[in-house]
Amino acid sequence: MEKLVGDVVQYMNKREGRSVIGISGHGASGKTTFAEQLVERLGTSVDYLNTDPYIISSAVRKYATIAYEYKDAQHQFKMTACHPDAHHTLALERDVVQIREGIPFKTLDTHYMPSTLITSEANVSIVEGMSVAFTNLDLYDILIYFYTDEATELARRGVRDVSERGSTYEFLDQSHHQRRIQYELFMHPYREHFDIVVRNSDEDWVVEKHDVR
Repeated sequence: MEKLVGDVVQYMNKREGRSVIGISGHGASGKTTFAEQLVERLGTSVDYLNTDPYIISSAVRKYATIAYEYKDAQHQFKMTACHPDAHHTLALERDVVQIREGIPFKTLDTHYMPSTLITSEANVSIVEGMSVAFTNLDLYDILIYFYTDEATELARRGVRDVSERGSTYEFLDQSHHQRRIQYELFMHPYREHFDIVVRNSDEDWVVEKHDVR
């Protein structure tokens, strides 16, 4: 990971003016850890926008049941955050445009992430989260995508969501399989449009695509 962080920092240092980095991938894929390391390496002249508040609340999504086919089998389940329609993409695109134009704004306020001020004055802005994949990707100067295998995702989400987000192992186990199917169908294909793609599992850490020099 350290080498890739260095590559991105070097690329940013070559650019003039304001730049926006888009980082995306499914839950527990390592994108936030990578973003935090980038922030640390880039120093004080960086804005960081976490896009979790742009995901439509599960309290609302639980009423949206969708049908889909996967490996010749029919499925029906609530819409997960792996589906494009589960995100306030227009609001996020508006805010990224404001970053690009140097307009300050307050982030969305949620019970798990209080609103903060994005000054839009930094040379580099990092926009990180699942929602990035479903927005207009032309808004970003460099795009980085993370994903992992199903078993690794479940293990990591079990630690994070139970200890930090108040979920239960029973709920995670029941919902994870359908969440993963929706990921494979509705989100994973978007990685093809990213400049850098990383497979990050407990077994290995592989840069599958690196089109940034």
